[in-house]
Amino acid sequence: MQGSLPIQDWLPAGPIREMGTQYVSRLPDVAGSPPGPEALLDQSSPAWSDYLVAYALLYPGAVLMLALLGSLGMWGLFRWYRKREYAHRIACRGCGTVMLPCGLYCAGCGRPNPSPRALNWLGYARLGRIIPPAGRESHTQILRSFRRCFYCGEFLREPTLDQQCPACGHAVLKGAASVTEYDSHIARRRKWTYAAVVVLGIIPVLGPLLASSLYKRTLVNPYALYMTAARESFMVAILLLCRHVFRLLPFIGMIGMPVLCLAEYHLYRSMFLWKVKALHAGTGRGH
Repeated sequence: MQGSLPIQDWLPAGPIREMGTQYVSRLPDVAGSPPGPEALLDQSSPAWSDYLVAYALLYPGAVLMLALLGSLGMWGLFRWYRKREYAHRIACRGCGTVMLPCGLYCAGCGRPNPSPRALNWLGYARLGRIIPPAGRESHTQILRSFRRCFYCGEFLREPTLDQQCPACGHAVLKGAASVTEYDSHIARRRKWTYAAVVVLGIIPVLGPLLASSLYKRTLVNPYALYMTAARESFMVAILLLCRHVFRLLPFIGMIGMPVLCLAEYHLYRSMFLWKVKALHAGTGRGH
C-alpha cells in the first residue's frame, strides 16, 4: 500500500515547494516526541511559529477549499430549511389562503395564525416551537431581522426599505415608532454579542470565523439585509472585505474582530437610520 505524500509535495513546484521542503526538514521528530497540549496553550512556544508557517503554506489551497465546502454546505442547509418550511404551510380557516408557519396573520384576510412558529438562527420556522401570545411582538422584530414580512412571514425580495410584502402588501416598516422598536430590539443584543466575540477571539483559527459569523447574524445582518454594500457606502464595502480577511488570519482576527464588530455595527446602523430618514422625507414630499 502506497504511503501518503509528504506535505511539501502538495505545494506547487517552485519557490513555495522549496520553502515547504526546508520548513519540513527543520521540524522536530513529532512521532518520537509529540508536543503536549501545553505547547499550544503557551503562545511563546515554538509550536506557534511552526503552526503559522504551516498555515501560510497551506492557506492558498486548503483554507480556500474548506471555505468553499463550508459555503456549499450552508447553501444546501438553507435550501433544505426553505423547502421544509414551504412544505408545512397551513391553510387559513377564514379564507383558505395558504400561510407560512411563522407568519402571525393570514396574508389574504388578516385572520391571526392560531399557532405561529418561532424562527431558528438561520431565519426559518422551527416547526416544533409555538410562540406564546406574550412573545409575538418580539417575533415581529425577529421576522424583520431576517428580511421577512412582520405580518405574514413572507420573504421580502429586495435589499431595500422602500418595498411592500409581495403576499400581503404591508410595508417593511410602518412609521417612526416601528423603526425605533426595531432598532431597540437589535441594540439589546450588543453586550452579550460583544462579550462572545472577545471570548471567541482567543480560539486560534476557528475563533475569528465563529466570532464574525455570530456578530454578522446578530448585529450586522438586521441592517445590512436592507442595503447593498457597493451601492450604499465605500466604507461598508471596505469593512465587508476586512471581515472576510480577518476571519482567516488567526492573530490579526483575534485582535481585530472585536474592533471590527463595533465598527460594522455602528456603521450599518447609521446607514440604516439614514435610509429610513431619507425614505420618510421622500414620502412626505410625495404627499
